[in-house]
Amino acid sequence: MNANPVSLEATGVRFYSQNDESVFFKWLRDIPCVEKFEGRGLTLYITVLPNLVDEDSLRELLALFCRYGVEKRQLAQFDRVEFSEWFRNPNAFWHVEVFG
Repeated sequence: MNANPVSLEATGVRFYSQNDESVFFKWLRDIPCVEKFEGRGLTLYITVLPNLVDEDSLRELLALFCRYGVEKRQLAQFDRVEFSEWFRNPNAFWHVEVFG
């Protein structure tokens, strides 16, 4: 797996309260493969270390992106054999949004 950091983009994320925003950023900090994040304009750039993406981290990124309406297609780059059984499940609610 590629060890070079990958930048994911969360553009126009909408928070409905101060606590909602706090939860979003705490969630990001708690995902082990997330190295850092930085906002510029309306976009939050999330730096992920691909070699640290495991099943739990990928599930957390997927859940976070679903909850906050972040473009899920960018998660397809983390597809690996060890995740394919559940991640590529064509019946999963995220499948079309991740894989097209």
